[in-house]
Amino acid sequence: MTITVNPQPESKAPSRRAVLAGALGGIGAWAASAVGRRTPVLAADGNPVVVGGEYTSSSPTKFTNSTNAQVVLWGVSTSGIGVAGDSSSSAGVTGHSTSEAGVFGHSTTNIGVSARSTGNTQPAALGHSVGNRTGVLGVSTNGDLPPPAAPAKTGVYGYAAQDANSVGVRGESADGFGLYGKATGTGFAGYFNGKTFMSQFVEIAEMTTPAAPGGNRARLFVRDNGLGKTQLCVRFPTGTVKVLATES
Repeated sequence: MTITVNPQPESKAPSRRAVLAGALGGIGAWAASAVGRRTPVLAADGNPVVVGGEYTSSSPTKFTNSTNAQVVLWGVSTSGIGVAGDSSSSAGVTGHSTSEAGVFGHSTTNIGVSARSTGNTQPAALGHSVGNRTGVLGVSTNGDLPPPAAPAKTGVYGYAAQDANSVGVRGESADGFGLYGKATGTGFAGYFNGKTFMSQFVEIAEMTTPAAPGGNRARLFVRDNGLGKTQLCVRFPTGTVKVLATES
């Protein structure tokens, strides 16, 4: 058996040039790997914010002011939109506050908040109270006065009390109904707590004789008298029906 032995070269310490080259190479490899991964960025007062360009992120960007009541983020435009939000599946812009308005809009010459929808199944604006209060509160005052308290269990509440021409809620239609109320159960389509003024006639459709009303009430209605003639009638709590007039 023949055994061949290859002698190993004498080991030498690396030169300074080799050590420096290896270090630089390691730094370059670390920098290249860092470019490909996202790391959290924290900033404080006076730190710069990059302006312009488009950026993509899988986590939110948050600005926090824990010192005073100053605005955290302000968008200003001299001719366009100050702040815009866009989403294909959720709210474009959302606001939240634990003690004040979640979103506040103000304009010195135009609309404070405007809502517009091109969909044909959803409203342009939605006010939803989940605490049994008022969904939408509309107030007209002469000056920056505090609004009235929101009534309980109310979908829409309108308030105005400047003078005799003030209107809490106004509805208008050229050919349809300016105001439309509907009751599907035992309630009433409309309720007036006070005097009622009408500048034109009151038109009543024929119906079957209604049930007698509760105490201290009367029900005015029109019905067919069985011979094709319309009768104007009133029914009292006792059930008595009084015919006021019959079509001739």
